[in-house]
Amino acid sequence: MLEMLRGKRMLFVGDSLNRGQYVSLVCLLHRAIPESAKSMETFDSLTVFRAKDYNATIEFYWAPFLAESNSDDAVVHRVTDRIVRGTAIEKHAKFWKGADVVVFNTYLWWMTGQKMKILQNSFEDKNKDIKEMETEDAYGMVLNAVAKWVENNMDPKSSRAFFVTMSPTHTQEQRLGRQV
Repeated sequence: MLEMLRGKRMLFVGDSLNRGQYVSLVCLLHRAIPESAKSMETFDSLTVFRAKDYNATIEFYWAPFLAESNSDDAVVHRVTDRIVRGTAIEKHAKFWKGADVVVFNTYLWWMTGQKMKILQNSFEDKNKDIKEMETEDAYGMVLNAVAKWVENNMDPKSSRAFFVTMSPTHTQEQRLGRQV
């Protein structure tokens, strides 16, 4: 894996599920690297693991809705009334530029209920212009913006983008068509 990442930047973008994937990968790889040849730094929403001898980084960027939201603080993000700022991805996307592999996830979208609050203007504006949309419609709108960003900013010959979907619930097991 480290050889495949030589000279590359791999970036996980999303919420705590992707952070877990990032941490798992770093845990697997860091044991193969001498202590003096690796580092880990956090800058607000961005955490960077460096494998110095491989000139490679594996990074995690906290953007739970991919678009700007009131849950963007990587430490204080548990808000009860979540709001997404339409298709405004620029705040986050500037950190995605230059990545060779990007893994996006958006599980938090599916924990918001039937409706999602969409902010039409800026979080800094005194008067908030908020409308509600079906979660699936709002998610599609943001995902289209991210897909356009990938199209316009990543070279398909030298880079890859992955979109991780939600896994099925594990609260009830199904075996042979019956609940157990």
